[in-house]
Amino acid sequence: MRTYLWKAALAAALLPLTAAASPGVSGSLLQNPSFVMPLVSVTPTTVVAAQVGAPPTLILATPLVGGVGYRPRAYRSRASVMPTTTQVHVGFMDPTDNFSTGFVGGFRMGPQVDPRVQIGLAMDWWHRSESTTMDLGPKIDGRSTRLVLSRASADLMPILAFVQVSGDENMTVIPYGGFGVGYEWLFITGDDYRMSESYEQTLGGVGWQVWGGAGLPLDGRTRLNGEVFYNGSEVGTDVLVDHPTLGLVTMRDIVNMDGLGMRIGISWGF
Repeated sequence: MRTYLWKAALAAALLPLTAAASPGVSGSLLQNPSFVMPLVSVTPTTVVAAQVGAPPTLILATPLVGGVGYRPRAYRSRASVMPTTTQVHVGFMDPTDNFSTGFVGGFRMGPQVDPRVQIGLAMDWWHRSESTTMDLGPKIDGRSTRLVLSRASADLMPILAFVQVSGDENMTVIPYGGFGVGYEWLFITGDDYRMSESYEQTLGGVGWQVWGGAGLPLDGRTRLNGEVFYNGSEVGTDVLVDHPTLGLVTMRDIVNMDGLGMRIGISWGF
């Protein structure tokens, strides 16, 4: 009796599998089974599932990886290069003492530490020459003749460290202003042909300049500039003088080179 019961239970368990494996066989108890038994095979990287009556399906499994951290890779960025702006200019300066108006030429050059701020080096050259002549009257051929009695020239050379602040580059007319301080040299030469004497002297001293103007953009970073400036300096040198009562004494020869002037130039950046 017990053996019969075990055989009946086994037959009841195998009957649905037989019907599912042969759904097209006539007389099957389960023509359209209401359940599907999946057959699953698991590997480390894939899971393969097959269903009775359906084609196998490949499912990519995402592996679980633990203990892995991400650390950004550091790249050395290239240092930014500050653009350099250069200006060349010509003009004139009228010293308040000692000399008349003379020619001025020079340049300014330095990096743009900010779109509106420039630092750098400035150098100018001021020149003035004079001569004393005497008219000897007309000659026989009708040409006049002059005799040069003396000739003198003066050259001032300031070399300054400067800072300049200007307006926005998008403006139609760009205002700017600057200040520089440094050292100035004055070279004086003279010849007195009547006395057959020559004179040379080099003087030096601390000097400064302040200027203000406006620039007209031309193309890109190129501008046409016009400015008014003031030069302040007092240059001097030690000279030996034969004093009537003291004999040879050392004295300080000082020349005031304060003066107002104008400059016009062109500037460009690279």
